[in-house]
Amino acid sequence: MPHESLSQEFRVVVAAGGTGGHIFPAVAVVEQLTLLTNGNLRAVFMGSRDRMETRLIPAMGYDYVAMPIEGFRGLSLRTLLLPFKIWQSVRIAKETLRQHKPHVVICTGAYISYPVGIAAAQLGIPLVVLESNLNPGKSNARLVPKATAVVLAFEESLKHYAQSVKSKLHVLGNPVRTQIEGAMSAHDARLYWGLDALRPTVLVFGGSLGARAMNEVVETSLKVIANAPWQILWQTGKGHLVQADLPNNVRAVEFIDNMGAAYAAADLVVSRSGATTVAELGIVGKPAVLIPLPSASTNEQALNAQVVQDRGAGIVVNNHEMKSRLLSEIERCMADDAIRNEMASRMKQLGRPSAALDAAKLILSLGGWKEATS
Repeated sequence: MPHESLSQEFRVVVAAGGTGGHIFPAVAVVEQLTLLTNGNLRAVFMGSRDRMETRLIPAMGYDYVAMPIEGFRGLSLRTLLLPFKIWQSVRIAKETLRQHKPHVVICTGAYISYPVGIAAAQLGIPLVVLESNLNPGKSNARLVPKATAVVLAFEESLKHYAQSVKSKLHVLGNPVRTQIEGAMSAHDARLYWGLDALRPTVLVFGGSLGARAMNEVVETSLKVIANAPWQILWQTGKGHLVQADLPNNVRAVEFIDNMGAAYAAADLVVSRSGATTVAELGIVGKPAVLIPLPSASTNEQALNAQVVQDRGAGIVVNNHEMKSRLLSEIERCMADDAIRNEMASRMKQLGRPSAALDAAKLILSLGGWKEATS
């Protein structure tokens, strides 16, 4: 698609939504694009009509265009409408691209990306796919053959792609927003959370909404944890009411709005193994016990966690093993500084703190921004 001189403004349309794991990598790249263009960036986000992006993206100050696209939710009358909603969404995406004339379209996966990626390909606009997980998601797998470039999080991801697309693949890491890289000390971070400043700390969280199975295991273990020489910062998630009395060495919060401070307080992290969490752990260099979400659509969390364990940076405890293994693995790690230090060192090697910047430079280059290589 022809567009006017690039000297004044760089424009992108971004398809991202459904979960923070799709939204925040895109936002991290857009933030770097803003810096690299000295603020001469125009970013328009596209997503669903009823998921978290509808409030999150406008609250960040970005323009937002909603589409009727939705995911497959089992056989029903709504399923019969999906082809029509996909067609509608492609039409809306095309109208948006024609109006805003982006130099590059960015897609981060999930069903929201599909119509926007198809529209970009049909209009001849460079398409960049960001794949945060080890293996490609269903929508991204369909878009890769049409993409100009694909940004991968792991070297191990390369084996999941056909030889015919290898020239498009760029292993840059999963883009992470800079807010987690704070310089807060462990001492100050523990005080921030109302913890004992000198006591070793375990951070437990299951994502923005918590994780019911993890919460149940922690809650049934509270009497044992009460006698531990370490303490826990426990994100329960919205709606989980702890029934038991909390011992003095457990601090429960519904939501963590400062992940930098949470990571800084921790000697060990217990969490799901979503792509964003794994990327953040690599940047902050924290040892981890990872519990893959069993319902992940392409088993991506299990594959992400396996890479971490294979590299000696963490321990995998599967969902069905939590009741029998989780507490003993935490106790084993917290009793041995050498184990944690070795995992922390290897986790740091996994980290790619410049992923967002590197992806932004690639996008500017593909879009013809002359200052990208200067």
